Amino acid sequence: MPFDMEFTELINTRESIRSYDPARPVPEDVLKRILEAGRIALSAANRQPWKFL
Repeated sequence: MPFDMEFTELINTRESIRSYDPARPVPEDVLKRILEAGRIALSAANRQPWKFL
């Protein structure tokens, strides 16, 4: 999924993945982008209660 799509397009084309292919690991650069997005996400009173495992 391209990262430059409009938000409404993202909502309309989203998918719920119920099973994963272990032979297709998540590339490290994609994983780092996902973790960084979570790290900088807003939180109540800026408490940032994140725990990434």
